Amino acid sequence: MPKIEAIIFDLDGTITKPILNFDAIRKEIGVESGPVWESIQKMEPEERRQAEKILVTREIEAAERAELNDGAEELFGKLSQTTIASAILTRNCLAAWNIVKNKFNLDVHAVYTREDGPLKPDPKPVVMLAKQLRIPTEKILLIGDYLFDIQAGNSAGTATALLVNHQTPNYADQATFVIHNLMEIPAILEL
Repeated sequence: MPKIEAIIFDLDGTITKPILNFDAIRKEIGVESGPVWESIQKMEPEERRQAEKILVTREIEAAERAELNDGAEELFGKLSQTTIASAILTRNCLAAWNIVKNKFNLDVHAVYTREDGPLKPDPKPVVMLAKQLRIPTEKILLIGDYLFDIQAGNSAGTATALLVNHQTPNYADQATFVIHNLMEIPAILEL
């Protein structure tokens, strides 16, 4: 693996403890299964506006109640003493990220939210962040807690780390690394 020059972090479930209840959100917007945002995109305009409003409300509520995931504060402190750049890649809205950023005083070099274009698992957001950071994707580690994070990173050519918050999922073997605490990252990167 090439020397890592940047880390792209997912937000909910990675930097913060998982708090969004997607089953409850699906029920509230009238969707039985599948990714919430993609389901909203298929709705008729008025239904879609209502569903988007509900989703943003739930994301903001979650951001306001958010707690940092184990090791997040320590990892950001350690990264601040290095030349490794950091970025956020989230399917959440920008307002939710801003709440978390301000609440925990998180300083990153680039941010990509739902308002910025295609979403994970599409690799385009990863490529766009790499361009912003001016770092080739092969020198980036993408850390996330869900399949879409790993798929986006793999498709874009980054190394990937799957953060397991509960039970190890059946797609864990698709990640370059499987971790259970963010403070495993310094050892992986030999910091």
